[in-house]
Amino acid sequence: MADDRLLAAYPRQPVVRDRNFSGLVHWAGYTASLPIPEERPTEDWVRLRIVAERLPTQAQNYVERTLSFFLQDPTTVTNIRQFLNPWNDEGTEVALSAQIEGIIGSFMPRFARFDVSDAQIDAWYVSHGFDAPGAPIEPAEPAEPDPMTRRRK
Repeated sequence: MADDRLLAAYPRQPVVRDRNFSGLVHWAGYTASLPIPEERPTEDWVRLRIVAERLPTQAQNYVERTLSFFLQDPTTVTNIRQFLNPWNDEGTEVALSAQIEGIIGSFMPRFARFDVSDAQIDAWYVSHGFDAPGAPIEPAEPAEPDPMTRRRK
């Protein structure tokens, strides 16, 4: 188990913030560049897309807000000394970069669920030509009135 003092130091270290910034911006660039499916994407897909599209303009905010998610991952805990070390060799830095990508991929769906509201999802669907969730489905043909529910005059 990692030393609690090292884990407590993690969110305060500039090198940690720099690495996380880079990882988050790379994740956002990749995710935002994925083509929008022709069929209506899932709400989880839309949440990730919304986070990816707004992250570059708010990157420092997202670095701050995701630090604890990085600490929840066992990879960070196991390799805490490498994450805190600003003088790693190139091979260690490459390995840390790959680990950071994996950590982000692991927590980002959970993060996006509380970061993106239902109203934002609805607005995304509408602005991209999809019906909003819960929108009534129009019948193909007008339905015949139900004689049991017809009002008497």
